[in-house]
Amino acid sequence: MSESKQKKPIFSGPVSIPISDESAAIQAAPAYDAEAAKRYIAAMPRVRALIDGIPKDDALTCFGKFIPSAEALGRLDAEIQKILDDHHKVSLVMVDLSAQSGVAFHSTVPMCTQSTVKAIYVGSLLTAHPQAFGENGQYIRDTVVLSSNEAYESLREIYGKAPIQAWCRETGVDETFADLPYPRDKNARDMLKLWTRLYCFLNDGSDAANAGRYFADSAMSAAKNCFRGRFPVQTKAGWENGIGDDVEDYEHAVIPARFTDGDPLNDECATNDTGVVYAEKGPYLFVIYSDYPCPYSTPNHLYGLTEALHTVYLSYPTL
Repeated sequence: MSESKQKKPIFSGPVSIPISDESAAIQAAPAYDAEAAKRYIAAMPRVRALIDGIPKDDALTCFGKFIPSAEALGRLDAEIQKILDDHHKVSLVMVDLSAQSGVAFHSTVPMCTQSTVKAIYVGSLLTAHPQAFGENGQYIRDTVVLSSNEAYESLREIYGKAPIQAWCRETGVDETFADLPYPRDKNARDMLKLWTRLYCFLNDGSDAANAGRYFADSAMSAAKNCFRGRFPVQTKAGWENGIGDDVEDYEHAVIPARFTDGDPLNDECATNDTGVVYAEKGPYLFVIYSDYPCPYSTPNHLYGLTEALHTVYLSYPTL
C-alpha cells in the first residue's frame, strides 16, 4: 500500500468557494417549486413498490398506471437499438412521480455503476451527520460537482459505510451495495430506489439539503447538459474510460469478469447518468447505465436516451 493510502484523511472544513464564484451552471440553474416537490416525499414507498414490481424487461417495458404514447415508446426504443447495434449494453429505468408510471429496459442487469454512488453516499452522510457539511463541506462539494475520487474516498474513510447502509435498509436495497466505495455490479432498479431516498433528502427543507445546488452542476451529466436552462435537474453522472493505473492499483477495485472483454481500451467502461428532472408536469427520476467508454472527446451517447426518456414523460397525462 502506498504511503498516501496509509495516511488518515485531513478534514477539509467548510466550503471555501463562495456561491458568487461558483460555476455558471449553478448560478443559472432554474428554480423549482420546492413546496410542490416536497409533496412527493410521501409517495416514495409507493414508488419503490412500483420499481420492485416491474415485469421482466428483456424488451422495453412499461409499468404503473399509464402507458406512454406509441410514438414516445418508439423513439425511446430506437435510441436503445442504436446502442445495441453499436455492440454496447444499456440499462435504464424512469418513473414519473405524478403519473406513478414509468419505463424500464434491462433494469436488473448488473452494470458498472461507477461514480453514481457518490450522490447516494453524500445524501446518506448528510442525513446521518448534518454537521459533516461544516466539517468537510469542501470534500462534499468536490465529490458531487467534480466527481473527485480523492474527496469521496476521504469522506468514506472519515465517516465509514454506515450512512449508506442505513439508506439501503430503508429502501430495500441489498446492503452489499455499500461494501465497496465503487460498486461495479449493481443494477438500475436499486440505484433508482436509492434516488427515491436522495429525493427526500434534497426536498425535505433541511439546511444540509442545501447541498442540492451542487447536484445541479454534476460533471459529465447528459441530463444537465440537455436540459440546462430549460428546467431544473439534480443529477450525478458516472464514467470510466477503461482500466487504468488508478484502478489497477486501487486495492479495493473488484472488476467482475463480465465487464472484461480482453480489449484494454474497453474494459470496465461506463457512461452513466442518474437523477431527478423537475419538469413541466412534475418531477421524474431516472437511471441510465451503459458500457460506453467515458466520452471525453466523443459525443455523449446518452444524449439521445435522455431526450427520448423526456418524450416518454411528456406523453403521460397531466394529473
